[in-house]
Amino acid sequence: MAADKPNPAHRVTVVETTQSRPNTTIGELFGELSNQISTLIRGEIELTKVKAVAQAKKSGVAVGLLAAAGVFALYLLGWALHSAEEAFALIMPQWGAAITVTGILLLITVILALAGVMFLKRGMKDKPDPSVNMKLNIAAVKRGMEK
Repeated sequence: MAADKPNPAHRVTVVETTQSRPNTTIGELFGELSNQISTLIRGEIELTKVKAVAQAKKSGVAVGLLAAAGVFALYLLGWALHSAEEAFALIMPQWGAAITVTGILLLITVILALAGVMFLKRGMKDKPDPSVNMKLNIAAVKRGMEK
């Protein structure tokens, strides 16, 4: 879908430079360097925004599944209490049915909770970490300054 694709707010400008430019002053070179660094930082910020949105979408599914597990857990508590009441008060075949329903609700709750935890862990793998890319960019600038 077109809505799923990230749309950067600013177009990234690629500045091409050549190795030998005899009439270029140091001031012009520093001007180009500051322009390239600010473009690089804006790009990193935009990348971090896109990654954060993707993580939020994946975490939303996990939160929904965990909320559903919580609702079923409340039903489970009600049925467990009802089953205990039936088992201890009447001691008749009816309590067996109540315990069976409790077991089914427990199974549903466990399945939803495990699915929610799985989606949450999968969503955390895409956690944005801008420091990694910034370290790589700084190392590339240092290598470029040495030449």
